Amino acid sequence: MKSIYTIPKVVKYDDLSKSWFIYFRYDKKLFRFKYGINYINNYKKREAESNILRDALHQKLKEGWNPLLPELIIDDPKLTFIESLDFAIEKKKPNIGPKTLSGYSGTIKFMKDSSEALSLNNLLICDTKRAHIKLMMEKAAEQRKWTNNAYNKHLNHLKAILSELIQWDIIQTNPAHKINNLAVAESRANIPASDNDFFKIKTEMQNNHRNFWNFCSTIFYTGIRPEEILKITLGMVDLNNAKITLPPEITKTNRERVVPINQHLIEIFKSMNFINLPDTYYLFGSFRQKGKGNVGAKLDFIPGSTKLKRDTATKRWERIVKIGLGINMNLYAMKKHGANKMILAGVSIDALKDLFGHTSQVTTQIYITDLKEINRKNILENSPAL
Repeated sequence: MKSIYTIPKVVKYDDLSKSWFIYFRYDKKLFRFKYGINYINNYKKREAESNILRDALHQKLKEGWNPLLPELIIDDPKLTFIESLDFAIEKKKPNIGPKTLSGYSGTIKFMKDSSEALSLNNLLICDTKRAHIKLMMEKAAEQRKWTNNAYNKHLNHLKAILSELIQWDIIQTNPAHKINNLAVAESRANIPASDNDFFKIKTEMQNNHRNFWNFCSTIFYTGIRPEEILKITLGMVDLNNAKITLPPEITKTNRERVVPINQHLIEIFKSMNFINLPDTYYLFGSFRQKGKGNVGAKLDFIPGSTKLKRDTATKRWERIVKIGLGINMNLYAMKKHGANKMILAGVSIDALKDLFGHTSQVTTQIYITDLKEINRKNILENSPAL
């Protein structure tokens, strides 16, 4: 007997601004479902959520569901704010990493504590307003003695959690949306060192820590995040075509990214003599053996079979720069230092945006700490005569 319905399929596009949907025919009538999947701005996560929805629709059809009779996935007018957070985290769980899950779970716990303290634990999600969110956030900040940084972190967590409810049609708008972050002064350690201090760092590294300096230089020249650089294998590096191809699984955006290797970095990579080594070796790895502690640590940040941890780089930088030289600059500030120098050398912000893999110039400008000075000089040097 011929089925009354077709198997649901996902329609998707590389351009995330286009609407995705799941479609099938029931009794020859075409049905399309979105259920909020287009709120997801990450390709892999939107794809995963779409596949989950597709499978759920198929299962419902097999169980006798008739889509000609409308029904909601969630239709509980008595769902409380707290219950909705538990629902949202369960839906998010398959598509987020353990560190993110831990952070979100902590935020939910703090919201439960603050809502109880305010006697808002029975507040319905459909009645939740921005004022309620602000009250609970302020109470949590008071209970936990949060810094402004901590407040902002948990507020952003809450916004992300509540956005899941929109995708499931539980709420129409996010009650945490447009709540402002608190002012936070940028840490001096995240600002690049002065030219004089940077010369000291460069001299110390080149004389005594050459392998680690090659790693730091890669951050400077490419803008690739330190944790991503540590995941680069030799097979991703193409010296003949002067490019590094970062696969989706190691990038923050979960999209492939091709990064050019400039002439300065080409020379550094050639000096590392990895042409004849296996493609599976890490560009900045080691030959440490599991369970052998620090054995081989002096040979870290070389092409090797063992992947180094992110904190290995952080601790090495702190020991050499912060403690050894007494210079208060973080490793990640190498990226900002590179951005400043490239802009001063005439590289456009748009080109820098592409190099760093950003989606907007606004994000890129965060890394250009000398932008105001650069703009001032540009006005002084290029202002036309009347």
